[in-house]
Amino acid sequence: MKLQRIIFIYGLILFFGTEFSISQVNSDSLISVYTKKIQKYLDKDNKASEVFSFTKTGIEVYSPATDSAQKKFEYGIMWSELDLFRELLSSLDTKTMVKLCRGKSDPFPEAIKTEYAGKSTSSVHPPVPSKKSLSGIRIALDPGHIAGDLEAAKMEKKWVEMKNPPVELIEGELTLATANILKTKLEEQGAKVMLTRTKPGISSFGIDYKKWKDSLFVRAVAGAYERGDIDFEEKNYLLTKANDTEIFRRFFLLEDLRERAKKINEFHPDLTVVIHFNVDETNSNWNKPTKKDYNMCFVGGGFTDDELEKPEDRLEFLRLLLTDDIERSVEFSTYMMESLVEKTGVPAAIDSNAVYLRDNCMDTEVKGVFCRNLTLTRKVNGVICYGESLYQDNINECRALSKKEIKIDGMETSKRVGDVAAAYLEGILNYVKNRKGNR
Repeated sequence: MKLQRIIFIYGLILFFGTEFSISQVNSDSLISVYTKKIQKYLDKDNKASEVFSFTKTGIEVYSPATDSAQKKFEYGIMWSELDLFRELLSSLDTKTMVKLCRGKSDPFPEAIKTEYAGKSTSSVHPPVPSKKSLSGIRIALDPGHIAGDLEAAKMEKKWVEMKNPPVELIEGELTLATANILKTKLEEQGAKVMLTRTKPGISSFGIDYKKWKDSLFVRAVAGAYERGDIDFEEKNYLLTKANDTEIFRRFFLLEDLRERAKKINEFHPDLTVVIHFNVDETNSNWNKPTKKDYNMCFVGGGFTDDELEKPEDRLEFLRLLLTDDIERSVEFSTYMMESLVEKTGVPAAIDSNAVYLRDNCMDTEVKGVFCRNLTLTRKVNGVICYGESLYQDNINECRALSKKEIKIDGMETSKRVGDVAAAYLEGILNYVKNRKGNR
């Protein structure tokens, strides 16, 4: 948190060309800085002004207008308490923050200030003297998806199956193998590494879908209804009419992502890497090869017009606005993208290479790195790179990825997966080396 504050102040100094402390920055300066950041990274469809308003005293937050009602004041955050608000955002879960802020128009109570003010200014993880490059660095790895067999992969819609060439790929297996290889290499460099899931077919809850449904489903639906994630009609449908495939796709996968974010935030990582393999969106059913092949990375931001409707959405928008998580994630992802391109020989994507890059992302001015409002880029605190490497259905990649040439933690996988893991490793090492060199 101390580093975040230093970087933020330094950014203001660069922007305005004069030295002043955060306490000396007037409201006009803050409004200018945050307005520019919203336009650059956060507000894809220019809708933020409908729910956020900057005033001389602070930030006012509103619930959006509906067809039958005007927007309503939700809460306000004063400029003088921004540091405390950042502390609360990093210390409390979103549900608690929603309750704490609801209706707030005055400063936070003294009891809150006493408990949380300055709580994060000291290092959460004191550095450990070592010659290893990543000693003392905590890294969270999230191997995307879950499936460990073709049946589950089809339910998850994350598989490639072709007859010519004969190929069968399960993305959940590719990501887990990549994460396991990367974990070993990172630990050799001194890092402490956490995986959000560790076995094929096992979710971030530590159990498979069937066991989750038998033990956690009903309670999870109740919790989602209480949060406002689902309405009464959806709640009733899930509990009484939905089949397994519907429950899996419409509800379980989102619950699994929330659990991943929770595990990552509780680990307090210095860096988070989300590992995915991509496909050509225009290649229907992925049962034939494509010539397209790109690398891309996502960071937080890029909220579209319907993604600020819930109190939780607006709080997560504010976290990304008021911290330097986006800026640092772009810097981290720049190193990751450079390494992915070099190690795989696959170019970085531009926004014209996919419809979702054009319609759902904001350009960061770094080729291949985009702001995109995904569950994990929104909910995970701190520095994150959400990697989408290669196109599994590319004519050359599908052949390479389907080979079983190496073994890691009992899983057989391809050397191509090893290339991707090596790229992530180099990107992490280069980023950490550069950060240390600039201290």
